[in-house]
Amino acid sequence: MAYIKNITGIQQLDFQINRVLTYGELAGDAEEIVAKTHSIKDLATWFEVWSALGNKYQNTTQYLRAAYAYRMAEFFLKENHPQKNLMYELSYKYFHLAFRQMKLNYTIHEIPYMNSYIHCLSFKCEKERSVLLICGGYDSFIEEFVPALIDFTNNGYTVILFEGGGQGKTLKNGLTFMAEWENPTSCVLDYFNIKSCNMIGISWGGYLAVRAAAFESRIRAVVAYDVLENGFLCLTSVFPRMIKYMVRFLVLHKKEKNANRMLNFLRKRSIIADWAMMQGMYITGTKTPYDFYRELLKHCLPQNVCDRLTCHVLLLAGEKDHYIPGNQFYRLANKIKHTKSLTTRIFTEAEGGEQHCQIGNHQLAVNEILNWLEHIEN
Repeated sequence: MAYIKNITGIQQLDFQINRVLTYGELAGDAEEIVAKTHSIKDLATWFEVWSALGNKYQNTTQYLRAAYAYRMAEFFLKENHPQKNLMYELSYKYFHLAFRQMKLNYTIHEIPYMNSYIHCLSFKCEKERSVLLICGGYDSFIEEFVPALIDFTNNGYTVILFEGGGQGKTLKNGLTFMAEWENPTSCVLDYFNIKSCNMIGISWGGYLAVRAAAFESRIRAVVAYDVLENGFLCLTSVFPRMIKYMVRFLVLHKKEKNANRMLNFLRKRSIIADWAMMQGMYITGTKTPYDFYRELLKHCLPQNVCDRLTCHVLLLAGEKDHYIPGNQFYRLANKIKHTKSLTTRIFTEAEGGEQHCQIGNHQLAVNEILNWLEHIEN
C-alpha cells in the first residue's frame, strides 16, 4: 500500500512501520497498526506495542502478521536486551509457519562457511529459466523479503536467498558483517554448483551485490535495489552538517579518542543515534563507535572495483530516499564503464516509489527488475 507519512513523527520509526505495511493485509492491518503506533515516541514503547501485536497475531494463527510484528519488536532492541534473541526466534518461527501456511515450496540450507554456517533459503522453479541469487543488507533477515519475491518464482526463476555475516541467523551463527561480499557469495554458488546466475542486492545489498559481481564471474547480471556506493558516507550523512564533517574528519584521520568522545556525545542526544551505533557495533563485531565507522570505510565501490564489472548492471533509487544520499546513485553510475549494459532508474514520488527500496510501492521495483531481466535475456 502507499507510503504513510507522519505516523509517529519520527522518520526512522515511520519508515520501519511502512516496511510492514508495504506487504499489504497479509503482513498487517494498516488501520490497526497506525492506531497502535501513532503515539510511540521512544523505543521501549515501540517494543511493547509490536510484541503485543505479535502475541495477538500468533494466537489467532495470523502467522505472517505475527512474524513481522516480532521482527519489528526485535528491530530496535540492543544486543544485550534480554528479549532480543527471543523476538528473533519468534519472528523466525512464525515466518516459516507462515510460508507453510502460504504453501510455498522451499528448502532451508545451512551452508558451511568459515567454521560456521550461512543461512539460506531456496525456492525451486519447476520450469527454471535461470537462477536468481538475492541478499539483503546491513542487519536484514532474508525471511522478511520472501513475500516480495514470489513474483520471481512465478516468472520462472529459481530464487536463492542467503544471509552473509552480520545478517539474521548467520549473525547468530557468529559471523559478522563484511565488505568482501564475493566470499560468501562464491561459497553459496559453489554449494549449489551454479555456473551462471543473476543477483539482486536489497538496501545495503545494493553495495554488497555489486561488489560481489565485480569479483565473481558467474554473476551475469546484477541489480542494486537500491544503490549504495559508499557506506561510511551514507551512515554519517544523517548527522547535522557541521557534525557530519567533524565525524568524517576524525574517523578518516584516525583521531580515535576524539571521535569516540564526539560519537558517544551524539548517542546521549538521540535514541536513534544511540541505537544505530550499538546495532552497528553488534553486527560488525566492533567494540567502539570509532571502530564501527572505521569498518564502514571498507564498504565502498572505488573506481578500481567498478572497472572489474563486466556483467549487465541495473541501478535503482528512490528520489526521496532518506537513508542513501542521491549523489551516490550518480557517482556510481559514472564509475561503471566496462559492463555489457548499464541501466539506471530513479523512482519518483508521483509514481509512489520515492522511498528507500520503494517501500510503499515495492511492486514498482519488482516489475522493473522483471522487465529488465526479460530484456537482457532476450
